Amino acid sequence: MDRDYEYIRQVLAQNLRKIRVHRNLSQEDLALISDVHRTYVSQIERAVGNPSLLVLCKLAKTLETEPHLLLTKEAE
Repeated sequence: MDRDYEYIRQVLAQNLRKIRVHRNLSQEDLALISDVHRTYVSQIERAVGNPSLLVLCKLAKTLETEPHLLLTKEAE
């Protein structure tokens, strides 16, 4: 179970960064628009943070994607 959790955190980290860069947003831009602290966005992108469902939905909305796609290996 722990390995599955760590794998999904890594996938989320990679997808969040990839989509953010594709949308030409800085971590600070994403954080401000999403109403999430910038350091927390950084933690999520480094697979250190564990976002709540609310935070995941806020980030997905800002990135114009669906929350489940942030957790899927082949996002965007």
